[in-house]
Amino acid sequence: MMTGLSGFINRLSTLTKSRINESKYTKAFTILVTLTAVICIIMEAIIVHSHVNVYNQLRDDGLIVDVPTTSVDPENNLSAANEMALSLRRLKNENVFFILLSLFQLVLGIDAIVRQSVIQLMSHTLIQVLAVVFAAIQVGGTIKKNNDVKTKFPPPEDPKVAWNFGLALRNEIGLVSIMTLFAFIFVYLCWKLYKQFGWNIYKRIGADINLQKRFRLAQLYLLNLKLDAFFQLVLCIFYAVVMTQEKYYNLWGTTNRKFIAYIIHIVLTVLLIPGLLLARYGVITENKKVMIVFMVTQFIMCLDFILVLADSAGSWVFWILAVCLAISLSISTFIFSILVSRNFGKGLKPFMQRLFESDEKKTTDTTYLKSGNEWLIDEEDEYPMANPA
Repeated sequence: MMTGLSGFINRLSTLTKSRINESKYTKAFTILVTLTAVICIIMEAIIVHSHVNVYNQLRDDGLIVDVPTTSVDPENNLSAANEMALSLRRLKNENVFFILLSLFQLVLGIDAIVRQSVIQLMSHTLIQVLAVVFAAIQVGGTIKKNNDVKTKFPPPEDPKVAWNFGLALRNEIGLVSIMTLFAFIFVYLCWKLYKQFGWNIYKRIGADINLQKRFRLAQLYLLNLKLDAFFQLVLCIFYAVVMTQEKYYNLWGTTNRKFIAYIIHIVLTVLLIPGLLLARYGVITENKKVMIVFMVTQFIMCLDFILVLADSAGSWVFWILAVCLAISLSISTFIFSILVSRNFGKGLKPFMQRLFESDEKKTTDTTYLKSGNEWLIDEEDEYPMANPA
């Protein structure tokens, strides 16, 4: 068992190093991805700390009240103090989400280089551009909260409250500036790597247009699963925490519908990642039964997100957009599951083998692929292109 794990880690590190060092553009992209993640996490941590200090000081001064967000106030009759507390907690949650997004972008970007996936690379760059927009919205949110605190409450006893808002604002403006610059560099590197990876993929698959289309669809589906693994999981865990904090588990006999929804949501959250891994296994092995099981679970997941939206709808635009994104991903995943299943048995399976497989498995696949004049899509270094003649 340990030998197999050691061999996997060795193959993983060897191929990762090889793909990262393949060209000056792969090296530059990897460095930039890592640098972006480090800078964003550090600056967002400072911003979170600043917002938390403001929140704690206002609470300690008795100017705001720390209460749950939904179940305790179903009629939305929160006082001004409670509304301010709610808005500040939401601001902190957005900062935490941004930190998690930076970690996801780090993994997604490096994985795109290792797998030489053009679609994944473009998705990473697009998310990076959207993150700039999100960071700019953060600046507006902090300015608004700062003005609200000054308008609705008397000057706090601790002057550091205003200073902490200023610290958060300065870091947010700096973050927007840095990310805007990096976004332009990402677009340039994406274009260069698009040409490099596009040529590599052409060498591996060949000139079969239909096969190329089926491969791109499969890659798009795998990318969709990775987006699900982040956005859906973060939303599920976040809402499960909120439901637990608001004691939904005590609602049986009072509001049975919410209690049942709470239990179902917890179960779906636990099954989310295994379900996505099942879908990946299904598309790689071209197993239609597995795909049908996954589509059923994804349909149930979509219904759960719709219930979450109905239960938590309010004035928090960020949350509404996040839930709508999760619903959209569920729908797109369901549709892509149907489309990729229709391509099973049409010659794509040999190109969908896993990376980092054992030497024994490679030897077996090499014999098969040579006889069929086909080559593994992710093992171009080990399996050169067959002679088209």
